[in-house]
Amino acid sequence: MTFRRRARVAALLLAIGVAWPGTAFAQESHHAGPVFSHRDLAILGGASVGAGLLSLFDVRVARVFAESSLHANRRLNSSAKRTSAVTETLLMLSGSGVWALSRLGHSPGSADVALHTTESVAAGAAFIQIIRGIGGRARPYVVTDSGDTRDSDPYEFHWFKGFRSFNYRSFPSMHAMASFAAATALSEEMRLRDTRHRRIVSPLLYLAASASPAARMYLDEHWASDIALGAFLGIFSGQKVVSYSHAHPRNAIDRFFLKPTVSVGVSVGEGRIVPLIR
Repeated sequence: MTFRRRARVAALLLAIGVAWPGTAFAQESHHAGPVFSHRDLAILGGASVGAGLLSLFDVRVARVFAESSLHANRRLNSSAKRTSAVTETLLMLSGSGVWALSRLGHSPGSADVALHTTESVAAGAAFIQIIRGIGGRARPYVVTDSGDTRDSDPYEFHWFKGFRSFNYRSFPSMHAMASFAAATALSEEMRLRDTRHRRIVSPLLYLAASASPAARMYLDEHWASDIALGAFLGIFSGQKVVSYSHAHPRNAIDRFFLKPTVSVGVSVGEGRIVPLIR
């Protein structure tokens, strides 16, 4: 790795540690207190360094996926493409839909879980959009501006190109973040609520969450280090959103989206019509 490439990687990892508290997730109020602690920033920094070390093996891992005989299996290839369709947008729309139905059905518990799950994915997505936009890391099998395809270098970064081109938004993986953020948020909600069978359901959620990132590597869309850091950020976001929200139930987001509903109706009886507000 040349000095210039090392400098690019170091600068990107530094940007991750600095930029996270500035995203939409890093909200605080006078009553709830700050979201992030110095320990959290140290954990994020350690994960970033870990991703940098893992990048040394990115090419080897990519070759294993590229040379695998599994690529000759059309059914597996089709399944990978369908699994890859599980994006952060789909998860947020699904969570928002469950939240809306739960509010209409006066089910505060379900609305709470749906909101925090959606919030976990949205928080991670906002952060990753910034980082991968700035870093502009080329995907393993990149399509150039001229339309040609070629194998890229895992240390090929083009500053700010990620905002302009999908082919340079490899690091970190949005799919991995979204899948693991949703799985973690649901697992944490089950733990806090002492849900039955959670010791069985929770591992199944993480197993399901790994399907989309695996499909992305199979399709040559991400390096291993992209997946690793994306998954970590998803777990971090899910844990942070749920734990903070339950520790500070009066935070601004919960107050706005989970405020008591008002139902208006009438009651007819004894020859009178009585308005009801509850």
